[in-house]
Amino acid sequence: MKKKVAVIHPEAGFSSSGGSQLSAYEMAEHLAKFFDVKLLSSSKCSELSVVIPCIPRGKVKKAQRNKIVDWFLTRFVSNPSLLIESITSFLTYTPYLIFKRCDVIYPNNDYGGLAVAVVIRKLFKTPILYTERAGMVSNGKVLRRNLKFKPDCLVVFNEETKAYVHSIAPKQRVEIIPNGVNLGKFSPEGEKFDHGLNGKVVLTVGALNKQNHKRIDLAIEAVSQLNDVSLLICGDGPDVQFFADLCEEKLGKGRFKIVKVDFADIPKVYRSADVFTLPSVDEPFGRVYLEAMASGLPVVATDDAMRRVLIGHAGLVCDVTNPNEYSNCVSKALSEDWKNKPIEQSAGYSWERVAEQYADVINSLNLQD
Repeated sequence: MKKKVAVIHPEAGFSSSGGSQLSAYEMAEHLAKFFDVKLLSSSKCSELSVVIPCIPRGKVKKAQRNKIVDWFLTRFVSNPSLLIESITSFLTYTPYLIFKRCDVIYPNNDYGGLAVAVVIRKLFKTPILYTERAGMVSNGKVLRRNLKFKPDCLVVFNEETKAYVHSIAPKQRVEIIPNGVNLGKFSPEGEKFDHGLNGKVVLTVGALNKQNHKRIDLAIEAVSQLNDVSLLICGDGPDVQFFADLCEEKLGKGRFKIVKVDFADIPKVYRSADVFTLPSVDEPFGRVYLEAMASGLPVVATDDAMRRVLIGHAGLVCDVTNPNEYSNCVSKALSEDWKNKPIEQSAGYSWERVAEQYADVINSLNLQD
């Protein structure tokens, strides 16, 4: 009999704008080869979905577009969407897992899912597997908080984060497993998105929020220094208009486009560009880099340990806070013949390989009868 694994993410199926919900969906699909997997979510997103009602973060964020609602919610907490999702999912997901026992519980929605998992472990000794997707963002603030839940196995993306975890919690079991990419979905072959831009096109993908770590404004500045190069921004968020105004000021009309597309159409967007860039700071992993490389695009990114390993010889890293250095790297990436280097680099991160590593970890946990 296959072991029962409960994957939790209320947002999975409701939206595809975040890495954690996409990873939860992809992970559930590929772990189903090894285990009896149920993906607990607020909306139906696959044959593995078990729909359990709650208020996912995307629904709250949508409500926050109303300034009065946003003002009211943010008076009490800095991240109301995550808090509301956590509270409402805890009240509905916990009873479900009490009556529908599993062998391993794998929350993917931060402290909300971890809180559910801790209760189930207390009641039934069910081991907890958790992937820390925040990494060292905000100097490890989220990581330190989540460590307090003491998962039976914590998965991180690099040695730096593992060392940091052991400096805080020496007895915590930590495994290094990368994110995966769907090589069947992301490839150079297929339909391209019709963006209507002229010349070479630089693509960036990310949430359009001035307060996050994506630093899309740096990409805008870098492209503005290049001739006959346009910028395609794929994303959505509360500051779309801010970035549109900044693009118009720096690039001028006709040299940029901001688009929001369904996740199913994202591969078309990658295929329509010549180079991918994302100048994030403290990006925990960055599956968009993998998606870009799998689509055949060279990458220009922030010079840090994670990016150097992730991108390898399939792109360039630089000090993205230096506009001249950043724009020169983008120009070099556009002029160089990268051959199959991006595709070859992404091949090492297939979901099949990643799922096998997770399956080994799950099988090593102390499963209960």
